[in-house]
Amino acid sequence: MNKNFIPNYLTLGNIFCGFTSILTTIHGYYIWSSVFIFLAMLADRYDGIVARKLGVFSDLGKELDSLCDVVSFGVAPAVLVFEKFVTIDKPSISLMVIVAVICGIFACCGAYRLARFNVTTMKKGFYQGVPITTCGTILAIISLFGLPSIIMLILTLLGSYLMVSSIKIKKI
Repeated sequence: MNKNFIPNYLTLGNIFCGFTSILTTIHGYYIWSSVFIFLAMLADRYDGIVARKLGVFSDLGKELDSLCDVVSFGVAPAVLVFEKFVTIDKPSISLMVIVAVICGIFACCGAYRLARFNVTTMKKGFYQGVPITTCGTILAIISLFGLPSIIMLILTLLGSYLMVSSIKIKKI
């Protein structure tokens, strides 16, 4: 096995978990959906660590990581919030469209945040805006608490804003 591709296997594990999260959400397994988003977060965390340990970096790996993150931490949590709202609250079509827009904003802000991250140079040791991995994982975990739907939608919008904000966040 080519050691240069090992981190990419972890990255692909990330998107596999994100995709599985979406499927489990569609079938009403919300706890499992959150678990798969959490597992995607672990894969995302360790792909970079493994790449640094092996001394392998590539533009392909960087782009692949961002594409996978959009699915796992942008789309999957948005689908989870939307589906839980629709299933539990049984809203009218007009309210469902509003919820879809809010969840779509979350996914779009996550994609924008990743694109901005890929093309800008930030001060070492800091992120600009809250990372999509953090927002998506937190949203998935919070969705397990059974909060009122309006609170979940407010938190979804807050996460959207925080991802695209210019707030400087120290890397851990």
